[in-house]
Amino acid sequence: MPTLVSLRAFEAVARHKSFRKAAEEICVTHAAVSHQVKSLETSIGVLLLRRTSRSVELTPAGEQYYPSIRAHIQGIITATRQIQAPEEPDVLRVQSYASFNTMWLQPRLADFLQDHPNTRVRIISTFEDGDYDRHRFDVGVFNAPPFDKRFHYTPLFETDIYPVCVPELMVGATGGAPWQTLKSAPLLSVPNTWNEPDDWDCWLQAAGVPRESLEFGPVFDNYPLVREAVLNSQGISMARAPFCARDLDRGRLVRPVDVTVPEPGRWYLATHREKAANDNRDAFIAWLLSQVDTDPTMRPFDA
Repeated sequence: MPTLVSLRAFEAVARHKSFRKAAEEICVTHAAVSHQVKSLETSIGVLLLRRTSRSVELTPAGEQYYPSIRAHIQGIITATRQIQAPEEPDVLRVQSYASFNTMWLQPRLADFLQDHPNTRVRIISTFEDGDYDRHRFDVGVFNAPPFDKRFHYTPLFETDIYPVCVPELMVGATGGAPWQTLKSAPLLSVPNTWNEPDDWDCWLQAAGVPRESLEFGPVFDNYPLVREAVLNSQGISMARAPFCARDLDRGRLVRPVDVTVPEPGRWYLATHREKAANDNRDAFIAWLLSQVDTDPTMRPFDA
């Protein structure tokens, strides 16, 4: 019987197609992962991986072996999490980023709960794209391309980005040279994921502003954090239109430069393909789609 450690190492390498990424996930060295996979192959007498200097590929035997090993390891993870945090059959779990949950969903959620008083909603925030295994959810909203075959993806919306700051940081007359306005404070940012272009790079190219002429400040993990920094006059940040609309309407934030560009990524609604029918989930999705449809800062798109 192969050891669980060696099976876990093989599963991670096969999934990532990389010993380095598998080692980073398991928190061991590259050599340790390679040793565990070699030990597994020796113990069962079958070559599972074909290694080259640049890539890792599954052999035909590895292709046959991997899906079952993946399913059983995920089963162990699922069983462990279920006893750590038992299922709540009467709770609708909705997962998205802290930015979407805090700056868009939460202000609207009371309307849904008023119309569905018997539905309990648990909002789960994540800071990673496609963080599907760490939290169980019924409805997910992610700014990430469809990649996980366990889930059904529905195109939700696309939107625009532009710089925002507090009114006190505005310099010069409205409509002045963009680079003069942007030099009034450090430029704050949130890194993009999924190899999407950086928000500032997209916007600066459209505005015709040279990046090297500007001062870039701290990088934040998420948009709620960078929003607080901007509101405290610590700099200018890029913002997604749906998440700053309320602050703009109330005059807490302003747009120092009137240049708008499409956000690099698109937003999808994710649901588990194997989940049973759920009236609460379907009602929430219908409500969510209606909210997106009536938001002028959001646009539909085709997959």
